[in-house]
Amino acid sequence: MRVHYVLNHGGTPASKLADVEIHFEEGLLAGLKLVGCSVWRSKKGDAPTVLVPSRSYATAGGVRYYELLRSSVDGAASAAGNGEDPAAKLAVRRFKDYVRDEYRKIAALPDEPPVPAERSSGKKAGAAR
Repeated sequence: MRVHYVLNHGGTPASKLADVEIHFEEGLLAGLKLVGCSVWRSKKGDAPTVLVPSRSYATAGGVRYYELLRSSVDGAASAAGNGEDPAAKLAVRRFKDYVRDEYRKIAALPDEPPVPAERSSGKKAGAAR
């Protein structure tokens, strides 16, 4: 598995720093990528915010969100009683921290210098004397 960042150089929205893709390199998912994660500039000026996909649904009390990144252990959410498993929350937090830290490394890299053009010696290519 490889995490790939698609930087948002001057695109819209301006506060979006990068899209994050997870490329699978081995196993059943080899050759596929998972999209939907992104890195955003924090409104408070803190560390960038990592968002993972979720789906909204309506309830009598308003709108709620079904998080698509969660524990793979069956029944983990129901075991906590309130629907929030501390181990699952920690795993999601570690993933977000990893994505954020790797983005910071990429963002700190200097821009690639332009590749110098080949110098010509004043002779036309293929000309024989």
